[in-house]
Amino acid sequence: MACKHKRKDGYWQYYHLAHTLERDMLVKNIASLVMENPPLRPEKKKSGKGKKPVHSWEKLVCICILMVVFGSTYRDMQNMVPSLNLPWKNNEPYPDHTWIARTFKKIPIKYLDDILVRSAYLCLKESGWKKGILGSDSTGVETDRYEKEVRPVRKKRKFEVVRVKRYLKWHVTAVLDHLVILTVRTTSKKTHDSPVLRTMLNKLKKYGVDLAGSIFNADRGYDAEDNCKSVFGMDMLPNIKQKINARNKGERMKYRRKASKLFNVSVYHYRGLIEGIFGAEETEHHQLYCRFRLKNNQKRFGIIKAIGWNMEVLNRMQCANKLGIKVGQYAISN
Repeated sequence: MACKHKRKDGYWQYYHLAHTLERDMLVKNIASLVMENPPLRPEKKKSGKGKKPVHSWEKLVCICILMVVFGSTYRDMQNMVPSLNLPWKNNEPYPDHTWIARTFKKIPIKYLDDILVRSAYLCLKESGWKKGILGSDSTGVETDRYEKEVRPVRKKRKFEVVRVKRYLKWHVTAVLDHLVILTVRTTSKKTHDSPVLRTMLNKLKKYGVDLAGSIFNADRGYDAEDNCKSVFGMDMLPNIKQKINARNKGERMKYRRKASKLFNVSVYHYRGLIEGIFGAEETEHHQLYCRFRLKNNQKRFGIIKAIGWNMEVLNRMQCANKLGIKVGQYAISN
């Protein structure tokens, strides 16, 4: 007989409290993040004409981030802003949808990456996490655009041009113990996972994120010599499932050969925890859904989605600490 899963003591208490406070806490935490790390306003050509800016840049950036987190359109966000109780409410007017749309295109992607790393740091600090299990994976992102694709037709034994919906890929690297996202990338659906992982790990190195002593889980799609080398270079142990017919001989495969000897099947099973992030972000009628058409806007969308997720995790941790419930590590760490 299968053993029934048992919830931890106090689980439903902080679950209920977290969902009750979620909207207000998201607004509060994201606003404080933007105010503590103010973005620079894009430079304009100097001229004697024109009025002074009516809206502060911090307020507009905060509204754009909340728009993606709540899954709203520009016009819906325009109507929602008065009810959000933002800290700029009493001093500045509310922006309309054109202001929000123009601002979204101008937010620096590097600034959003900084905010994402900062949000991950707040989550890990709240939980007291030092080292554990990390993982990386990707999922499809649905868009509202279509493209032509050549597909084989078996019955007719020929190829046909078919109009299909365009999809993107959302790549995530996360701490599996608490499902905290460290870095993300949004790419074309044809992009392979393996090279994207190296760029995400290099980004973590650039920000100086200390992950020494942790274990890095990944499936066969990430099996490559350069990936193992990057993980070892960050003082982590790569627990990457290797391809069946791949060769490990020669000096060029020394990191991959070393990783194969350290592979732990029981720890690898925790890789599936990252699917909890993708499942939670799916809506009732869609997968992860992106309505933006410009490539840079799609990149901004992917990063902001990760920021919103981390803020939700932070809210749950804060509620658990308020109730005196210890947030432990769910995965085994060596």
